[in-house]
Amino acid sequence: MQKGSVKLLFYNENADSIVASAGRISTTKGSADEIYEKSCAKDKTENIRLIQKILSSGHTSVLEHVFLNLSFDNVSVFVEQFIIEFRLASFTVKSRRYVDFGKMGYVTPGFGSCGEKAALMEDAYRRHMEYLFGEYEFLLENGIPKEDARFVLPYSFRSNFYCTVNARELVRIADEMVRGRGRTYPELEELGRSLIAQCERELPFLPFGTSGRALEAGAGEDGRETEAERAGEAAFLTGEACGKATHSVPGAGEETVCLLSGPDHPEEMICRAAALASGVCGWRAADMTDPALQKRVIRDILSHSRRRELEQANFTILFNRVSLSGITHLVRHRMQSILVPDYLAVCDFTQYTMPESIVKAGLRERYEKAFAESRRTAAGLRESGLERGCMPYLLLSGMTAPVLTTMNANELLTFIRLRTCARAQWEVAELARELLRILRKRYPALFSLYGPGCYMDGICPEGRMSCGRMEEVRDLFSMKE
Repeated sequence: MQKGSVKLLFYNENADSIVASAGRISTTKGSADEIYEKSCAKDKTENIRLIQKILSSGHTSVLEHVFLNLSFDNVSVFVEQFIIEFRLASFTVKSRRYVDFGKMGYVTPGFGSCGEKAALMEDAYRRHMEYLFGEYEFLLENGIPKEDARFVLPYSFRSNFYCTVNARELVRIADEMVRGRGRTYPELEELGRSLIAQCERELPFLPFGTSGRALEAGAGEDGRETEAERAGEAAFLTGEACGKATHSVPGAGEETVCLLSGPDHPEEMICRAAALASGVCGWRAADMTDPALQKRVIRDILSHSRRRELEQANFTILFNRVSLSGITHLVRHRMQSILVPDYLAVCDFTQYTMPESIVKAGLRERYEKAFAESRRTAAGLRESGLERGCMPYLLLSGMTAPVLTTMNANELLTFIRLRTCARAQWEVAELARELLRILRKRYPALFSLYGPGCYMDGICPEGRMSCGRMEEVRDLFSMKE
């Protein structure tokens, strides 16, 4: 495999002192500064010995006082997607909406286990990758925006991003790469082992191999594929995965957004929470059923920076068909419970996003051919012995998958404010606007107040990047019939 890399760029140089101080403060006399100074004066070995004792008792929260900066260099976008699903971390990713990825390159898996077919298989793989990157360049040359041309890029294309994470979450991420879901994907496992090796040199007290289960249920310890994995992959290759909906311009066919569950009267609960926060006696029995009162209270809540009252109401949403590119936008909202399924189990080459720009340019047939050729190549390589862990590289960014998430009303505020904006990526913006339409229909007192930043605040938050149509946008979201 032509390898990307992960690099530990920076970490707290006083890591052992700060973690040991955190361990001592709950049982030791003295102020925070005094305890820290004593920890700094102690031998590093003594601090590490204390840390290991604390960790062995299950008190791993002390590790959260250490933060690390990582760079992921020229890894596959599949790795990026895996990593950014960990929500207790911060990420900055090279944008596919604005950067030309035509010369960015792609990850090539190892074919050594394929025996005498290896050379032919690698040649077929490379020729197909070059074909797809050529199609991407062709679309750009014909005026297709980068954010639409990217849908023909394979999931092997190289990504570069930064990650900042505390040490406790880092242990969880690395263990998941090496011993959990990531272990069946060679690139993820190798990056995980590299990350662990770097951290063990610098931070020898980190308890790798202890977070979660050592092995995921349902897979053999030898790493061989299960029958369930093969069944899911068969659907990916044959076009029978997760329903029969075929490629279409977004909005056609089945519902793209479904509200699966929500409280009967979230406005009442939010208003009662506001009464409690204000110290109102009898807040539980107060009459909060008047829609006009609800709007006044909720509007006041929205004017504050601390909107915990909104977090008392939760909503479960199904986005039926989201492109793999679009999913990267969804998972960046960290204060949600999001479930992204195994792509090989739910994706197939007959279900993908069809951008309007492709249709208008008369390039629909050529665009569709890229998916058909990818299906043919994927089936041929798999039949020739390419291991399952390398199959995600043959997915295309425009292929779609269902995504399930639960958000509270406060996170929905952030999601809708950002994603209904005219500058938001169009696919996710359409999903956000459809979700807002559904929520307003069912809960008008609450969600009539939600919309893009200019609608909610009366000013455009985009500065010089403004769409210049604020009045038009505000009118569009004003619920005028």
